[in-house]
Amino acid sequence: MPSGRRILSRIQSNSYNSSSKGGNGSHTEDRDSNMVPLAQMAVLPKHCYLPEIPSDPNMSFEAMLYFFGVIAMGLQYINLYRTVWWLPHSHANYALNFYLIDVYLVLFLCFLMCRRIVWCFVQEIYGSRSTKSVVYWVVQLVKGVLLSVNALGLIYTVYQVITNHSALYCLFLSCPAITYVFLFGPSIKPLYHKSLVWPSPVCDRPRHKKEDEEVVLYHNCVLTPDVIRSEVDQFKSDFNNRIKQVLFNSLLTAYYMTFVPLCFAQHVQNTCDSCWNTLYYDTWWVGQHVVVTWLSAFLMLIVHYLPPKYLDLLHRTALHLGRWQKVEGRHAHVPYNAWSELTVWPQGALVKHVKGLFKAEGINVTAEPGNGMHGRFYFLFHQPMRVVNWLLILTWLLVGYQFFCLLQSTEWNHIVCIALVLFCNYYTLFKLLRDRIILAKAYKEEISEEEK
Repeated sequence: MPSGRRILSRIQSNSYNSSSKGGNGSHTEDRDSNMVPLAQMAVLPKHCYLPEIPSDPNMSFEAMLYFFGVIAMGLQYINLYRTVWWLPHSHANYALNFYLIDVYLVLFLCFLMCRRIVWCFVQEIYGSRSTKSVVYWVVQLVKGVLLSVNALGLIYTVYQVITNHSALYCLFLSCPAITYVFLFGPSIKPLYHKSLVWPSPVCDRPRHKKEDEEVVLYHNCVLTPDVIRSEVDQFKSDFNNRIKQVLFNSLLTAYYMTFVPLCFAQHVQNTCDSCWNTLYYDTWWVGQHVVVTWLSAFLMLIVHYLPPKYLDLLHRTALHLGRWQKVEGRHAHVPYNAWSELTVWPQGALVKHVKGLFKAEGINVTAEPGNGMHGRFYFLFHQPMRVVNWLLILTWLLVGYQFFCLLQSTEWNHIVCIALVLFCNYYTLFKLLRDRIILAKAYKEEISEEEK
């Protein structure tokens, strides 16, 4: 069991009531005969020190995500409109059939996907806090110009797309709204990942929030069960919201930047000498590009939304939460205690709950027996590097698959497509490997004591 400060827990026992009450009937005596007093001391978990790990600022990350989407869109157009210009009778002077590309659709997608970086600039860039400063008003003017240009560009380009294409194809542009309602409901969530304020390396009370800080997340290192369960609920809601943001924004990037050009390509045709020319493309390859783009954007977003500091807070809370393992079968003569929501239960304690008999697992257990959310939270975060390991495995699989496809490719557009996306995934892999190495050294003592 990991060492730490030992504090008397709020463990109370209702056992042996029959001896104090005297003879109250055989039923009461049989019921209380299995209950035992708990006189153990609760152990306050010892948390390791996590060094500062550099992360990308929000503006830099949004810029990288935007340019990744633009690159993915350009690669999809290469897959759709490539030519064989090197052949003597191809009648093509360029590598792409540029005249088949809908310029208004490209501009609409660019304006739509840059909304995150524009809004991030509006929310985080001030220049000066003083309203009397000239820099402050210059920055406000730039913000107004950016918002106006983005809004007018969206309105103009979407009008041109609607007038140039049928209503059936234009429905493809509104499909993500259904996904948004399914994930977030009718409410409007933040468009980008806000900055966080982290506590000091040791468990402590929250410090005061500054004016320019958006969100304060902290962990209370206490032995108060209701406080710990409330903290778990808060982190659970925040974690679920981050996962929803990651899923939605990664799907949005893959949908608009790779799938929408594919849908509209089926509609665009070329006339030459009064003949209609049908557009042919490799269906498997363009579909694969959509999936790879989504996975790449998903990994980029989740690494940014779940930084090591954030995962460390979840891990600390999971150590205080613990979990209950249901004991199956009949155990009529096994000593147990009646579960109380005001008690911090030690490891190995047996409690009787309305849902059955449960055994405590963890340094301290403040979870509710039979609560599925508490069990999932402990499973995900009680091992500090579980989430990072899963993400690292997924990234290795994606990079390995792309590298294998690169070795097997012979067409020039396939090589260019894989190489550029693979280069973007190398940066995600680098950050995950760096975090994994640092976390392994930081949690070395905690993991070794847990394995004993």
